Amino acid sequence: PPYGACNLGSLNLTRFVQHPFAEHPRVDFGDLRAVTSVATRFLDNVHDISLFPLKAQEKAAGASRRIGLGITGLADMFAMLGLRYGSQASINLTQQIMSTIRDTAYRTSIAIAQEKGAFPELDKIKYGASPFVLALSHDIQDAISQHGIRNSHLLAVAPTGSISLLANNVSSGIEPIHAFKTQRCVRGADGQEVTFDVEDAAWYQYKALHGASAVLPAHFVQSADVCAEDRLHMMAVVQSCVDNAISKSLVLPESASAQDIGLVLLQAWELGLKGISVFRMGPGS
Repeated sequence: PPYGACNLGSLNLTRFVQHPFAEHPRVDFGDLRAVTSVATRFLDNVHDISLFPLKAQEKAAGASRRIGLGITGLADMFAMLGLRYGSQASINLTQQIMSTIRDTAYRTSIAIAQEKGAFPELDKIKYGASPFVLALSHDIQDAISQHGIRNSHLLAVAPTGSISLLANNVSSGIEPIHAFKTQRCVRGADGQEVTFDVEDAAWYQYKALHGASAVLPAHFVQSADVCAEDRLHMMAVVQSCVDNAISKSLVLPESASAQDIGLVLLQAWELGLKGISVFRMGPGS
């Protein structure tokens, strides 16, 4: 919103995988709930320690206490669990993970409201009538009606390009693995460009376990291997659990025509997506 603050944080999903690449890997949902609760409190506290250049910014941020807790490393998590990105099993798991994060964040925000007060602009009647809140479980809705809630919005999925690189180059946000191995170019302190190799975290870990010459399992896929339909359905299931917005690019091959792009946009509209970025590979892209 006008003068609003961007108070974001992302959970690295690869850190919640137990026994990655083993015969029976699993997601530790207990740990996920615990860290989600801490992260929600962490981001709420950011409001209180932040210094704003303009009074209008401080007023807008304080009125809603909006935060945006999200995820990164989704595709790497799938690789560790033996799931192909976009498969029905991966979509079902994503729904379970995102609903767990959503419900935990909301319950934590309600608990903080009991301790410190609800966000100043809360109108319980209007808030409780919003479609997203009406889709929450009845116990969460009842708790909001009784105690209020600390933050107007709690969830967002940012691109996380830079922070994912710092987290050992896990796959960014909810995107497929961009490439198992690629190069990045940065400008050094002397102004000269420096190029260096970058390896995807899951790919690197698998090679470390099985040897550099090991053949990758079929579920290990890169961005170019994931079709538009699978990307759209993944985006839709994530968006259904997010009250702010999500970032997701849809990469099409260079051969994609204007009609192909139109069909993708139509399907995105049919799925009820808030928005989408379409990117066609090729010279100049």
